Amino acid sequence: MKMLTMITVGLVVLIVGIFGIAYLAADGQKEEINGLAQGQPVLGDPKAPVTLIEFGDFKCPVCKRFEETVFPLLKKEYIDTGKVKMAFLNMQFIGPDSVTAGIAGESIYHQKPQAFWQFYDAVYRNQQDEYTIWATPEFLVQLAKQQVPGIDVKRLEQDLRTRKYEADVQQDMNNGKKLGINSVPTIYVNGKKVDNPLDYNQLKQALDEALQESGKKG
Repeated sequence: MKMLTMITVGLVVLIVGIFGIAYLAADGQKEEINGLAQGQPVLGDPKAPVTLIEFGDFKCPVCKRFEETVFPLLKKEYIDTGKVKMAFLNMQFIGPDSVTAGIAGESIYHQKPQAFWQFYDAVYRNQQDEYTIWATPEFLVQLAKQQVPGIDVKRLEQDLRTRKYEADVQQDMNNGKKLGINSVPTIYVNGKKVDNPLDYNQLKQALDEALQESGKKG
């Protein structure tokens, strides 16, 4: 009986230890993925308890659908209310002009951080066929001139000509590859991947669960 008790206690300690390690690993992954938002375009209250990260490609038609159908609901219900902050990272792999569009976004972000989100809206509204090269420097400069007020268009033009922020775009993509991302949009909520980001109910469930974990109600 004494031996049985010792074995039982040992098993309990082992199980608790395994769960503890798994919890720490999950918590570490959350911090690591949320940390990718540092130095990126962020929409919402910087102190919001939940971090949503989108990896996207400006030429991707599915990303356009996300921006048109899911993003407005997400913004109204969670971002504008201070519950969630959203960061965008480049996963510009459809074509060489995807990278050019990513460089334009980085240039605008470095000039005027919140203007990035005007560019984000504008580039998807004016998205063309994914199989043609349309996101040229000339197109992007003209788009910014017309729909992203308050930025230095000459500086944007120079940044595109010199490809000043190409390394920043590539770093985002490298981070995406490390996470095994092979499609866009890919969405993480506090470090957890959302299986179908176009399903707003699924995204809402992930956000509400993250808010409950942080002690706030969705």
